[in-house]
Amino acid sequence: MAGAALVAALLAASAAEAAATPKCFGAAARDPQRQCENPRLRLVVRPTPDEAAITPNLACTRAQLTEVLDECAYGLPAEQARETVAMIGDSHASHWRAALAVVARRKRWRVLEIGRPHCPLSTATPDSGEPVSSDCKVWNEQVVSWLADHPEVRTVFVSANAQAPIVVPAGHTEYPTRVKGYVEAWRGLPASVQRIVVIRDNPTDRTRTHDCVRRALAKRRPAGPACATLRRVVLPRDAGVTAARRLRARGARVVDLTRYFCGRRHCLPVVGGALVHKDVDHLTQLFAGTLGPFLLRRIDAVADLPTGR
Repeated sequence: MAGAALVAALLAASAAEAAATPKCFGAAARDPQRQCENPRLRLVVRPTPDEAAITPNLACTRAQLTEVLDECAYGLPAEQARETVAMIGDSHASHWRAALAVVARRKRWRVLEIGRPHCPLSTATPDSGEPVSSDCKVWNEQVVSWLADHPEVRTVFVSANAQAPIVVPAGHTEYPTRVKGYVEAWRGLPASVQRIVVIRDNPTDRTRTHDCVRRALAKRRPAGPACATLRRVVLPRDAGVTAARRLRARGARVVDLTRYFCGRRHCLPVVGGALVHKDVDHLTQLFAGTLGPFLLRRIDAVADLPTGR
């Protein structure tokens, strides 16, 4: 009974949230399966750039496991969850939390996020100085040990900053070094990890984009098109995508949500009235949450995962 009550409460909260959200808000405005337009959102920007800068990622229950390993739990409690999955990576993994929480509610998952700033799940060395480089090496080793100690985690989601600086050995080039780092790390995961789902990194903003959004608001102009940026400039190539394609036999798959950020030529800083980034490259909690249903759709399309339904 307690489990049924909890699930009912989660569904009710989700329904209430949906009812309070304007039609076509956020990523829904770019749904390829259902054209959605809401003229009332033309001049809306939520949150504002100033609000976004002080709004953290979705809350979670934290536990410090070691000096460098931190666990952040969300979704259903362990005793009620149908499946426990992990999200692993740097801050570009953590900013997907609001989106993955939507997926967790629908699939009745518990999500354990093992994240550390500047530390992707990779054997490549971050070029961020010490102690970051050494800490990331230790963190990667401890992530593998943590997964070995948690064989119930059969699905691992990964995402990382595609442009974070790395050390490139003499005689090598950057992109192949990134790919090699991911391939080596993911091949080294315990056999209990059956699926690796790579969420492609998002486009960035320019450093002056938020100022552009502020000016557009002041002049009552639609901030999305007024402050759009060229896709070829702000959408980085993601080595994780290449690595996943090489490890398809290992269970690696790619989820790409670029079409909710970008058209063919431009990427938008405001989508369906929702501000996309809280800074240059991290998603706002609000926009990430609107991506949740579409993340769920893409996960179901590319990965053989338990539905929980």
